[in-house]
Order: sequence, then structure tokens, then C-alpha cells
Amino acid sequence: MFDLVVIGTGFSGVQAAHTAKQAGLSVSVLEARDCVGGKIWSVPLAPGRGFAELGGAWVNDSLQPRVWSYAQKFGLKVVKQCLEGTAIMQPSENERFEFPFGTTPEFTPCKKKNPEFIRDHFQAQSLKNGLLSAEVDKVTLDQYVHSLGALPKFAKMVNMWSQVMHGLESTEESAAWFIDYCRRNKGFLAIRADDSTGGQYLRFQDGAQSITREIARLVEKDNIHVSCPIKAINDYDSHVTIKTRNGMIFSAKKCILSVPSTMYKAFSFSPALPSAVQEVTNNTVLGDYNKAIVCHDKPWWRSEVVEKDHYSLTCFVNDLHGRKWENLPSHERRAAALKQLTKGFKNHPDVFKQIEYFDQIWQHEEFSRGALASIHALGHLTKYALVYGQPVGNIHFVGTEYSSEWKGYMEGALCSGEHGAKQVAGVLQNPTAKI
Repeated sequence: MFDLVVIGTGFSGVQAAHTAKQAGLSVSVLEARDCVGGKIWSVPLAPGRGFAELGGAWVNDSLQPRVWSYAQKFGLKVVKQCLEGTAIMQPSENERFEFPFGTTPEFTPCKKKNPEFIRDHFQAQSLKNGLLSAEVDKVTLDQYVHSLGALPKFAKMVNMWSQVMHGLESTEESAAWFIDYCRRNKGFLAIRADDSTGGQYLRFQDGAQSITREIARLVEKDNIHVSCPIKAINDYDSHVTIKTRNGMIFSAKKCILSVPSTMYKAFSFSPALPSAVQEVTNNTVLGDYNKAIVCHDKPWWRSEVVEKDHYSLTCFVNDLHGRKWENLPSHERRAAALKQLTKGFKNHPDVFKQIEYFDQIWQHEEFSRGALASIHALGHLTKYALVYGQPVGNIHFVGTEYSSEWKGYMEGALCSGEHGAKQVAGVLQNPTAKI
């Protein structure tokens, strides 16, 4: 019997296994897919051209210490997000704005004041501490911004924030969940920033999945079992047994479940999870968060060229638009992505001169069912705050959705995995301790 079985090898899972192993625990790790990484998936391009990131991609060297320490430990090279040039906004078929990247579009002074007020309000709220009120949790983000006096055009802008950040409409998540997400990520502006002050600053030259592979090596290959999707988790007073779909059975004193809470209902738990835990997790959702990546030999969209192996445009196709797009045949998805790029770049002929094209629909991926972090139903963030993510018997829960910092990011996953493993080690090494 193992001390611990970890289910899932995304960032939180491999980190939990590594931390537990460092604490002297015997560990076995189960992964449904045929490789480690979870929603961090780096696809190699043609030989020597690098990788396309179909999942999580960005990190920060000064604000995210865990992921950056691994980058240094494993000698991984990074590239900075390109920040220079002109931003393009196309809020509708007949509207198109160009403005210097990092600034507010040049609306009339009255109209410009409204979005800046909304932005500053969210930044101020996101720098506060503690859980938001149940009242704020019961209203949608859309209702909340209208109560602030947002003009129709800028209510649409806030909807775009929700679409980009979470893959949902602003009518589909609570204002409290949105603000809480920002609070766990060093404020609203840090989430939106692409420079050294924010979460979208650096990318790995050899793909972010290289980190999970390297951590997995520290856990050791013989301790990791891939292609082992879970069927049932049975929790006894003294131990846990996990049965896979292919009939394998693993026993351990403790289990760490490192999969999105939205997926819990796919497993058979015996005894059943407490009703409160079922209520909150059965109603979490993952956003429609899709990527289309168009690769080119030359960056025709830039005025200055820095020589490297490949250049690409990463397109996010999210929320309602994503739900329609993701159900198209693959060739129609590609055509739709290129059509949108031609609109943005004023019918530039080089849009269609791509050398490779990739897309990824996370809602269709059996063991993910969306991205980034599971989102609560209206009112559930505050109502179930005391049970959400807390251990149930011998079962512990980790994942970026539970992180107290950098929720939805790789750093948050590492943070949660580390915390969960230390929690388990503490209980096993001191059985009388209270969690």
C-alpha cells in the first residue's frame, strides 16, 4: 500500500507528487491521458521550429516564484511577450479601432471617462482582502457593471474581459467570483498586463509542458502510470482504493485528486461526497476557451523583425463565439479564424501564407472539458466557502482553482499542489493533527 495516490499529472498533480516524495512518502501517480501535462500541452512544429502552446503558456519571473524556480532549475529559456505596435479592436462587424498598445482608445472625453472609472473600480476592489459579500455573489458581472453606471458600449467591454479571461459571458459568472479571481492574481491590472507587472509576460522557448515532464522525472517514471482513467474512488477509514477503467486497483492511505471540480461527477465515490460538496462541484463550469494558432515564416504584422525559428499569431475563440466555432468541421474552423484575421489586418495578403495551423478545443477534450479554472454558480462562492476544496475523509483536492494565489495560472497549480501534499504529509506524520 502506498502512502499517497495522486490522480492527474497537470502542474498541481506532479507538484503534489514531488512535494510528497520530498517529504518521504511513497507515491503512485495516475494519469488518464497518454502523457503528463494536463492542460499544459506543447505541440512540436516542424523540426527545429519550436512549439505551439495549445494550453497554458505565460509566466512571470518576478511575480511567480515557483514556476520561475523550475525554469531556472531545468535551464529553460524564455521569450518576452511582444508589446510594441498598434492594438486593434473590432467590437462589431462595422466598428474597428486602432490605437497604441497599452493605451485606452481615443473615445470622446466623456466616453473615455466611463471605461476608466469601471477599470479603476475593479482594480480597487481587487486589491482588497477577504471574501466578498453574498449579495455581490448573487448578481452577475453584467448586472454589477450596469449598477456602476456602465454605458452600453463599456458593459460590452467588461463582457469582453469575461470572455477573454474565463471563456464565459459576463451574464454567466457572478461579480464576486470575477473580483475574487482578480484578488488571487495580484489585482485586475496584473491579470490584464502583458509586461513585467502581469501574468502574460514570458513564454517558454521549448514549451511549458517541458516543466511537467521534468518534474515527472523527479517523481520517477516507475511511479507514474499513464493511460489510466479513473472509474471509482472508495474511501475507507484506514485507506483509499482507486479503480481505473482498465481494471487496475491502487491502494493508499491518502488520495489527492488533481482534476477540475467540474469533472468530479464523472467518478463514482463510495461513500458519496457530502451533499454540500456535490452541490458546489456539480454546478461549477469550465469556460469555452479555445485556441487557433497560425504559424508563419516571417512576422509580416511587425515593422521590425527579430530573427528566430518561427512566428505565430495565437487566436482565442471563446464564450458564445467559441461554442459555435468549436462545433464546426476542422477546415471551417480554420477558414473562420483566417477570415477574422483578414478583417483585423485589413485584408493583408500574407494572412493566408501560413506554414502550419493548429487549433485546440478544450471543451471537447474528455479529461478537461474546458478551461481555465472551474467557475462557481451564482451564489455558490460564498455559500460553500467553508467546504469547497477542503478534504473529505482520506481524499484531498488540489488544482489551480483552489489556489490562494495566481488562480487559473501554472503558478496557482503549483501552489495548490504543494499545499495539498504538505497537508497530507502533515496528517500522515502526525495523525492527531487537525487540518
